[in-house]
Order: sequence, then structure tokens, then C-alpha cells
Amino acid sequence: MKRTIILLVFLTLVVWNVKAQSQKIKIDVVGISLNKVLVELRDSYGIQFSFDDKLLSRYSVTVKMEFDSKDAAIAYLVSGLPLSVEKSGEIFVVFPSESKKHSSKKNIISRVGGQVVEAGTYEPLPFSYIIINEKQVQSDQNGNFNFLASADTSFNMQISHLGYFVYDTLFNNSLNQKFYLKPSVTELEEIKVEGFDVERATLIGDAAGNMKVNHTIAPYLPGYGDNSIFNVLRLMPGVLAAGEQSSDLLVWGSYESQSKLSFDGFTVFGLKNFNDNIGVVNPLLIKTIRVLKGGYEANYGDRVGGIIQITGINGNMAKPSLTLNINNSTINSLLEIPIGKKSTVIGAYRQTYYNLYNPYDLNLFRDMGMSSSWEWENESHHSSNNMVDVQVVPDYKFSDGNFKYTYRGDKGDIFSASFYGGGDRYSYNLEGESGNQQLSNSLNERNKQLGASVNYEKIWKKGHNSKLTISYSDLKNEVNELNSTSTNMGNNMGGNMEHDWDSNHGEVNQGNLQIQNNIDEFSAELTHNYSFFNGNQIDIGLGYQLNNVLLNRYSTGENEINLNGLSEKYYLFIQGILPLSKRFLFKPGFRTIFANEMGNFYFEPKLSASYNISEPFKINVSWGKYHQFISKTPFVDDKLNYSWFWTASNGTTIPVLDASHWVSGFSYNKNDFLLSVEGYLKHTNGITRYSNTEPQIDENFYAGKSRSYGVDFYLKKEYKKNVAWISYTLSKTEENLAVNTSNNYQLAPHDQRHEIKLAGIYNWKALYFSANYVYGSGFEIMKNFSDENTSIPIYSRLDVAMVYKFNKGIVNGQLGLSVLNVLNQPNIKYTNLRRVETDTSEIINIHSEAVPFTPTLFLKIKI
Repeated sequence: MKRTIILLVFLTLVVWNVKAQSQKIKIDVVGISLNKVLVELRDSYGIQFSFDDKLLSRYSVTVKMEFDSKDAAIAYLVSGLPLSVEKSGEIFVVFPSESKKHSSKKNIISRVGGQVVEAGTYEPLPFSYIIINEKQVQSDQNGNFNFLASADTSFNMQISHLGYFVYDTLFNNSLNQKFYLKPSVTELEEIKVEGFDVERATLIGDAAGNMKVNHTIAPYLPGYGDNSIFNVLRLMPGVLAAGEQSSDLLVWGSYESQSKLSFDGFTVFGLKNFNDNIGVVNPLLIKTIRVLKGGYEANYGDRVGGIIQITGINGNMAKPSLTLNINNSTINSLLEIPIGKKSTVIGAYRQTYYNLYNPYDLNLFRDMGMSSSWEWENESHHSSNNMVDVQVVPDYKFSDGNFKYTYRGDKGDIFSASFYGGGDRYSYNLEGESGNQQLSNSLNERNKQLGASVNYEKIWKKGHNSKLTISYSDLKNEVNELNSTSTNMGNNMGGNMEHDWDSNHGEVNQGNLQIQNNIDEFSAELTHNYSFFNGNQIDIGLGYQLNNVLLNRYSTGENEINLNGLSEKYYLFIQGILPLSKRFLFKPGFRTIFANEMGNFYFEPKLSASYNISEPFKINVSWGKYHQFISKTPFVDDKLNYSWFWTASNGTTIPVLDASHWVSGFSYNKNDFLLSVEGYLKHTNGITRYSNTEPQIDENFYAGKSRSYGVDFYLKKEYKKNVAWISYTLSKTEENLAVNTSNNYQLAPHDQRHEIKLAGIYNWKALYFSANYVYGSGFEIMKNFSDENTSIPIYSRLDVAMVYKFNKGIVNGQLGLSVLNVLNQPNIKYTNLRRVETDTSEIINIHSEAVPFTPTLFLKIKI
């Protein structure tokens, strides 16, 4: 019986196989392009093809026949056409027959190149990862890439970009065209195809000290409004989140201004933002965010910390579109208009529409226990008589605008001009009483930021490309602060303080602080890319940069600092990308700088390498030298108050910053699971501080050195529509300045030992639920504001959010609710710590509260 069953099954398979082999292929088309005919055969008969869709669309065929086999049908279709067919397994590879004629010739070059763009809008996708025959290439800022092979061959190519589906194809011979990637976030009038909105949230561990962040996940994280850059970056390993330092980024132990933020090629010096919900870069304009934490290549310079490179969108070429966003603080708008078939214009504008702060929610004066009060530092004065609640009524206004024009040539050339202008104003007046002291403080601060850049990229016939970037940036900062203290005369406290001060109080002590700090930057850079065989590449660039810095600081009529600095530099760099094997990628680089003011050359050798142990395991290492000629110098007074201002190096009192970076790590990436471990060591010479903290030390600039070292752990898992990650940073930052009489390394003000971050996004139908938590062990600078001078307050914040996506006709939108600091933890902002001395020589600690329990709403509509 068993043998009979086995025989019947065998005969059935044989009959089925014979039938399959003898299957008739019927083709009935009239004047249809060959690429469409092959697609129809694929769908009807399951035949697998690999071909150049653009090439085959040139040929029309008319066939009304029936064929005995697949091979016969395909051979007939290409007969008479300059095409050839080869079979690779079960795949029919169709390619131009000209390549066969030259197959015997040596040193024939096959070029694979083109531009990676977004399907539908044709927006270029910068820094996309391309793998061609197991060798890695990366597109440039405009999405262009080039790959040369030493002979005609078959090419297997995969193109990936954060937030987009992977493009995978197989082809023969040279190829130069646009490659269209479909976004994983697909907005359709009627959702029939399901896409994963949070797919590929981050790319970490692919190169030493290198991160790419998918900005499309920002709307689904808590706190989305006008500061989505920092909402995302603060959750990444190595980027400081505790203390809510949103006006500057502290990366891997770097000081303020040691990390550079650029947008569309111009430097963003940053508005000093007093509201964490507003960022200096409009989130509606962001296309990609690239973070170089350290050990980066010779193409990048001018900083000894990290590099945050933000590329803006070029605009929708398919149709005009309008995007509106409104939240608790601002109204934001973006208009995209295509002009003809090659140009686009975009404009964006946002501004605050009402007073951001509730005076009963903001209380600047708090003790270390975070009570709503002032508290004397001297323990002998701790009593209820020395405590007073002080209400502050601040006023804040912000507005900015962007304009950009982009032209795309037929051969991949791109020209763009980007402009930015923004400003904010912050002011408050307060009056209060502590014991027999009447205290008054007023502050007014204005900031204006301008930026502009012109970019032109030329694609040459052999696939090489040149790029010219000219940019200008300018920041103007003005601060005016007035402090007054007096002794009360009896209990008469009536009347207006400003007009009745003398009649109700004794001697008045007044202090006035005025600061003017301006910095601008003009730069021009020309780079050229040479592509060689099998992914080998050399980038050569030369540039010019000019900075002007003005600093005037007056304190109670005394001119403390008056600087007018200039920094002029010429630089040249060469960067190689050498895939020595399928597993080993080597990147040697060198950058030389001539500083005209100092009359010196500065040299920056750099090396980095990546090795794939196996498909999921990768090891990355890098080393490099770096210099910085402009930076923020902290001013530290005798109360240990810190304030930062821009200065230019002069080679003497303000030396050039000189740093070395060592970075190493490994990553495991498989089945949407990523584990990355990365360690770093940074040594920096030339850090500067203006200090008058000790009576025996002259008030002046003091230089020194610093070192920071640590390790980042990052664990991420993506599953269908959901993603979750955790990162942990263990670090230490120390400094040794000439003002330190012990001549030993001491902990830096921003040193923090531990920082843990957790985040997750869960999607259910049209709803997205997310949460993130940040824990920080506290900063060394906060010891100065502690009664015992030993304890450091920790940072702890939990945020949650819910976002609803909707689609009504031509309108696509998102409605979001976030709750920041759900547990209402009494955190302290890192940059707003202040100590004030009264006329009795007592010290009052002043702290600015970080984000309290804050519900936020936003509505985004795109037409």
C-alpha cells in the first residue's frame, strides 16, 4: 500500500513537471514598450527578469504568437533589437548587446552612477548607502554617487536611506540614471498599502562616531512642536539630554560651542533659546540629520567637538503644497512651489502668537530642594524670615523665516540658494523681599541670527563631480541686566518701588551689566570627487573662512572686557575611501590649515577603518587631530556664576583649540535588532576661561587643557510598525587650567557620570503611542549651588505622547498630545544657575526650573 502511494505521488510530480516544462507562453501585444511586456510576463507566468527599465522603455514590440517555452519567448522578443539575454539561475538578464562586442577587451570601464531621489517629489536623498557587488558607496549631499568597475560585469545594487524602502536591482553594463526610493511613510487618499512609519529610526554603528537619524520619527515622539531636532537628538547616545541644554549641543564631553551645527551649508551659531519647545531650525524644512560625534573625516573641520549636519528639503517638484503647524507656542507654515520642470521655491515662516510663560508657572528663584523661594546660603541664616516667594513675569517673542530656490539640471547638476533670518527677545522684571532686604532684578536679552548659502554641484562626463559652497552667517547678542538691593526702613513697604524707593528704604546698591557679543562667518569651499575602480574614491577640497568677533562687557560702569577679534583661515584637505576588500574599508585623510592672524600652519592627519567580521558584526576605529579658532569662552565671577561669550583665538591669551580623538566600537545588526558599543577618548589643549574667582588671582583669561573619555551603549529593536531603544553613556570630563593653583585635573563643570535614555513608539491603526525617559546623575557645576557643597541633584524626566494620523481628501494631517515631565520632577536647567550677593555679603542661589509638568498640543495639516 505504501509503495502504491509513493508511486502515485511520484507519477503526479512527473506529470506536473512535464506539464510545467511544456507550458505555452502566449503573447498578444501591439506597439507596447518592451519593459511593460516583460512585467506582464512576470505577472502572468512567474518569469523573473532583471533589466534597465528606462532602456527597455525605448523599444516597442508587436507580437501575436504562442511559444513552447520561456526561453523561446524571451529570445523572440529581443530579436532584431540591440539587446542580449543571459540566464542567471532562473533570472533572465536583459542588457545592451554592445557590451558583448567589447567583452574581450581589457581595461574597459563600466560606470554605475546617478542620483538617489524620493519617488513622487524627486527630492534628493543625501548620504544614502549604496552597496554594489558587496562594496559600499555613499551618495553626497545632493544624492549623487559614482562607482567604477574595471570590466563589464553584472551588478547587484542595493540602495538604502533612513525612512525609505530598500531599492534592490540587478543589471549589466554601465548605468547612469535617477534611482527613486519610496518612503516608508506613504500618504495616500485611501490607505490600501500598509507602510511602517517608524522603520529604520536610526543608523548607528556603521562608521566610527557616526550617527544618522530618521527625522520622520520626530512627530511621534513626545514634545513635538518646533524643536524636534533636539527632541530626537537628546535621546541618542553621547548627546547630552540632562539639564535640557537646547541652545547648544554637548557631545562626548565637549564644551559649549565645540560642536558645530550647520544647516544647508551655513553655520548656525544659535539663538539663546529660553523655551525648549522652539528650536533654531524649522522642523518642516529638515530632510536629514547627520551627527559626527568624533573621529570624523578630513572633509569636516573647524571644531574639536562634534559636527551636526542638517540638510534641508529642496521642495516638491511634482505639485504645489502647503503645510501648517500650530502648537502651544507658535504658528508655523511651509509653502512649496515647483517652477517649470526643473526648479522649486520654498518659503517658511513661524512666530510666537501669545506670551509663552505663565508667571505662576515660572519661578526662577528656587533652593536646591526646589521650593518656590529664595534661600540664604549661610546656614546660620536659615529661618522662615529669610524665605520669600518671588513671582517673575517674563515676556518672550520669537520669529524666523526661510527661503530656498533649487534648480536641477538634466545631467544631475544642482544649484540651490538658501536664506534664513530669525530673532528672539526675552525680558523680565522682578521685585522681592528677603528679611530686611529689598531686592530687584530686571533682564533684557535680544538675539538676531542671519544665514545664507549658495551651493552648486556639477556632474562631469566621467562620473566625477565638483561642488562649490559659499555661505555667510551672523549672530548678534545684546544683554542688559540691572540688580538693586537696599535695607528696609522700618515696616513701611507701601508705594511703588521704582518711585518711592528712597522714601521707604535706606542706601541703595545698584549693579548694571551690559554685554554686546557679535560673531559672523564668511566661507567658500570647492571640493572635487574622483571615483576609481570598485568603489575607490578620493575627495579633494580647498576653502577660505573669515570670522569677526566683537565682545564688549560693562559691569557697573567698568569696562571689563573689550575685544575685537579676527580669524582668517585657508585650508586644503584630501580624503580617501579605499575598500581594500569586501570586508575591509580604509579611510585615510589629511587636512592642513593656514591661520593668517597667527601666521602658522596647522596639520590634521586622520585615519578610520571598518571591518565586517561577518554579515551582522562590524568593527569601527578612527583617530584624528582637530583645531578650532573661534569658541565660546566662559566668564566666571567671584560668585562662581558662568556666562558664555564668543571669542576668536589670537595665539596668546586665547590660544587655538587643539584636540585628538580616539574612537573604537563594534556593532551587531540583524533582523531589525541593533546593538552598538562605542568608546572614545578626547584630549583638548587651549581651553580658555575668563576668571576673577580668587582675590589672589588677577582678573584675566586663563588657558588649560581637558580630557574626556567614556563609552556609549545602544540597543534598538524594530518590529513591524514599532520601535524601542535604550542607550547608556558612562563618561568623565576633567580639566586643568592655569587658574587652578593645585595644577591637577579637576572635574569639568558639565561633567556627568551616568546618563540613561529609554524610548519607544507603538502603532495601532491610525494612533501612535510613545514614551521616553531620561535619567542623569547630575553635573559638577551644581555642587556650587548645594548647601553642603557635596550633593548633586539628579535629572529625571518622563514624557508620553499620543498622535493621531488622518487623511481627508487632499488633506493629510496629524493631531498630537504630549505630556512633558509626567511625574513633575523638580529638575534644574544646566545653563541658568546664578548666585547673587546682597549688601550684607550673603549669597542667594537662583535656579531656573527645567520643563515642569507640561501638556502640549499640536496640529499639522498638509495640503
